[in-house]
Amino acid sequence: MIEFVSGISVFCFVASYLVALACEASRLVFRSGVRGAAMIAFAAAGLFAHTLFLVWRAATEQAVPLSSAFDWYLIAAWVLAGGYLWLAIANPRTPVGLFMLPVVLGLIGAAEFSSRQPFPQSPATQVWGAIHGSFNLAASVAVAIGAIAGLMWLIQAGRLARKQAPLRGFRMPSLEKLTQTSGRTLSVAAWTASAGFVSGIVLNAVNLQRELLETVPWTDPVVLRMGAMVVWLVIAAAVSRAVSRRPEASRITAWLTLVSFAVLTASILLGIFGATRHGVPPAMPAAAAIDSEAAL
Repeated sequence: MIEFVSGISVFCFVASYLVALACEASRLVFRSGVRGAAMIAFAAAGLFAHTLFLVWRAATEQAVPLSSAFDWYLIAAWVLAGGYLWLAIANPRTPVGLFMLPVVLGLIGAAEFSSRQPFPQSPATQVWGAIHGSFNLAASVAVAIGAIAGLMWLIQAGRLARKQAPLRGFRMPSLEKLTQTSGRTLSVAAWTASAGFVSGIVLNAVNLQRELLETVPWTDPVVLRMGAMVVWLVIAAAVSRAVSRRPEASRITAWLTLVSFAVLTASILLGIFGATRHGVPPAMPAAAAIDSEAAL
């Protein structure tokens, strides 16, 4: 059993998710009686392999389990993949995989470009690091779910405006439900991102006091991109709430969720490819360090 688990690679669950996505896309081409079962089977197999991979890394890492940027992106992908599987079973006629699985695969791709080196830890930073990472994880998942709901709203509203008949076996959620989801996720993302930013400030102060990491200046790219992300999410949530009684409120909220996802994507790319002093041990030259930030 141990040999089997240790042999699981990222490719195993990526391949399963890709087959599930292909099954979802085939809804647009032809009908099939066995496609739904195959789609769920491959998604479940991928999630199972994904889970075993994370469990194996948590059990074999010498440092604090799942404390690298690589692990953080895989956990975010795992959460969304689990949500997709649940929705696919509960709503088999809703093509949610066409929207969720590309995000899952994108996060796994981000993990492959990220550092697998665990962050330096002490008992104090373990607590604040977990709080910081958890809030940022929640904010990222909320942004992704909100963007998916917003995109589905725009597609559904466009079809209804053109009076197009729904595709057979291809049913979208109601506009009301999509509006509620996108609006609520914007609020959740704003609050959790703010909490993640504040806890990051506390974590930096703890690191400075314990001399575990170099001081992260306010001009560091990590601080700037996280700050910009928080500011945008707060503004987006406030605008969505302010226009909630207007006729065009749902469309505005849908676009706000898509812009929020674009900001999140830019933040992730900057985190992967940008240089920073965040999370750098004192012995490592800060100018040569690549951002191994596990949060956004």
